[in-house]
Formats: sequence, structure tokens, C-alpha cells
Amino acid sequence: MFLISMPAAAAQDPGAKGRPNYLRDSLLGILPLLLGIQFFASLTFISAALRGHADFRQLYAAGYLVRTGQGYRLYDYRAQKSVQDALASRDERALPFIRPAYQALIFVPFSLVRFRTAYLIFLALNVLLLAVCYWLLRAHLTRLKEAWWGLPTALFLAFYPIALALLQGQDSVLLLTLLCAALLSLDAEHEFAAGLLVGLGLFKFQIVIPIAVLFFAWRRWAFSLGFVISSASVSLLSVAVVGWGQTITFARALFSVGAGVETAQFPTFPLRVSLMANLRGLVTAVVDGRVPAIWLQSATLLLSVLVITWLVTRVPRTLPTPELFSVAITASVVTSYYLFIHDLSVLLIPILLTLDRFMESCGRPGRLTGWLAALMFVAPMCLFLMPAHFYLLALLVCAFVAFQVRTLASGVIGSGVPAALGMP
Repeated sequence: MFLISMPAAAAQDPGAKGRPNYLRDSLLGILPLLLGIQFFASLTFISAALRGHADFRQLYAAGYLVRTGQGYRLYDYRAQKSVQDALASRDERALPFIRPAYQALIFVPFSLVRFRTAYLIFLALNVLLLAVCYWLLRAHLTRLKEAWWGLPTALFLAFYPIALALLQGQDSVLLLTLLCAALLSLDAEHEFAAGLLVGLGLFKFQIVIPIAVLFFAWRRWAFSLGFVISSASVSLLSVAVVGWGQTITFARALFSVGAGVETAQFPTFPLRVSLMANLRGLVTAVVDGRVPAIWLQSATLLLSVLVITWLVTRVPRTLPTPELFSVAITASVVTSYYLFIHDLSVLLIPILLTLDRFMESCGRPGRLTGWLAALMFVAPMCLFLMPAHFYLLALLVCAFVAFQVRTLASGVIGSGVPAALGMP
């Protein structure tokens, strides 16, 4: 009944202007299909997850190793495999824990119960955090609610990276929550607190570090100070948990992610970089096998630096900080060192903010930006259609951030509101 009534409810919404709104109608038309696909996919996946075949196994094993006094083996692949086989399920390979050690402390309480129970508890916690994200973003969803009162909720539920993060037991929703809280702090002009919150997300360093670099280049000193303080604190905590030796092992392990680098404690992990919707995935897919690995890494780094430099020079520093934050999140996805599909969950923030601004016609640049945001919302489902070419999504992300910058630099943030006036 919920899905069937969506278009009808939108037509009866008193907020409708009486003229065609093709962007709204397209979203309302595609949402039931997306929700249906994800519902039937979850029926198949969740039974396998409960048997231990989910990404949550690496987080669960990390919490167990720290709780049992084996933090010094946190980045030992053999230890990870032994614990995952014993407590989750036997598998050909273990899922390596490639995160700063402080995050393992979060999963110590989960390791007190059986894997199946811990997975369900973490799933419930992630659903609760998603509700918190909705509450934190509510001030930025007013025009979406005017289009149809249930549209923001449906967008939260139908974004595939979030659904996958929930089912896999990933920590992407936790990072999304921190970023939503940081956005709320920026709305209140508390940039220091926002920096502290983003720094706490260092467990996804590949996403938060580009954000911090951009804010530093934009001379947002309070944000930068908050980020340095919180990120340095969790880094020191990580060293205290596992020791300096394991910290060095962790640093080496990072280079083995899809790079073919092997160490004594961390064997090569067979990761298809073409599944990364970022510049690294795009460059690797185009030139892999034709040039040495060091050239490939250098080309990716150079392109990332060029993107960051372009954003620093093109985006006016006088823009409201929440607008800068939205652009920085999109840019962090493009320039990230490694990125899995569930990590795209953070794109929900710039997608929702952009859709809310340009739900009504705002001239040609605004319409194009709104349609790009809608495409960004649907595009992750392409994993089902072209899994071997998922890296092409990076081109769409690049186009999205370019149009974000274009509309912001032109002085309009949506519905004809000058950027200098900020959000309503």
C-alpha cells in the first residue's frame, strides 16, 4: 500500500505547484523498483550473513582479539583467519581488518556474544543510527518533504550502498552518522566541533582525510584544529591498543589493498580494484597491465592532487561552510585511496542536499545538477548490471562534483536563493 500510494500522494500534496515536476515524478517512479529489488535481495543475503558470511566477521574478530588480550595480533592475517573460522564460519580466506586499532574497541562488547547474535545487534544499531542520520538532516529535507512527505524516508531506505552496509554489518553507517552530526555542527557555525567529529571517523581515513585537506586549503582553521586533535587522539589510542610493531604492520597492510604487495604477516588480498568507483579504480581499469604498478599509483596520486587543487581554486571560500562540506564529501569519494560500494553511503549527504535545493526548477545549471544527483542515487545499482565495469561510476561522481561546484560558484544554491544567504 505504501509503494502504490506514492505517486498519488505526491499529486495530492498541497506543496505541489500545479506544474510538472519531472525530477520528483522520476524519483517517485523509480523508488518502488529500487525498494523491491533490495527487499528480495536481502531475503537471500541475510541467511548467509547469519551463517557468518558477512563483512561483520572482520569487525567481530577484531573485537575478540582485543578483548582476549591479543591486540598484538590484530593485523596478523593467520590470527584473523583462525578467529574468523572458529567464531563466524570457515572460509577459504579471512577478511583482513584494515582499520586503525581504536575501532576494534567499539566491537569488544559484541564479541561477548555469539556471532549470529552480535550480527543482529549490530544490524539493529545501524538501523537506529540511520534514524539518527535522518533526524540530523531534517533541516535540509524541507523541499523534499514539500514534494511528498514520505520522499526523504524513501530515499534513505532505497539507497543501495546503505542497504548493503546494513546487510554486510559494515561500519559505513557509523561514518555517515558522524558526518551528519558534523554537518549539523557546521549549520550552527561550530566548526571546531565539526572537525572533532570528522576526525573520529579516521577508521575510514581514505574518506575523512581528503575532507580535512580541503578544509585546511579553504582556511577553515577551527575545523582543521578539531580534526587534528581528534585524529591524533584516536591514532595514539590505536598505538596503545596494539603497540608500535603492529602499527607498522597496519601501515604496510594498507599498500596491499588491491596493489599486489605481500608481507610476511599479510598475504596479497585478491581485490578487484575495478569495483572501486574512484579515480584509482578508473585509472587501474584503463592502464592496468600496460604500465608498472608504481606508474599506476603515481598517475592516481597526480589526478587526485589535480582534483583537490581544482576544487581549492574554483570553490569560493566565502561560501557557507555546509556547502563546502557537501562538495568535500563528494570529492573525498573521487580521490579516496580505496573505496568499496558500501563506502558510497556517505554520498547520501550531498545527494539529499542537492535534490532538496533543486527539486524545483532553478535554471539550466540547477536542473542538470538535480538530475545528476538523482542519477547518483540510482547508479550504485549498476553493480548488478555491469560488475566488471563498476569503476565507470567514477565518471559520474566526477561530473556530480563538477556541477556542484558550478552551481555554487555561480551564486545560487537552489530555488533561486543566493548562496550568500545560506540555507533556509
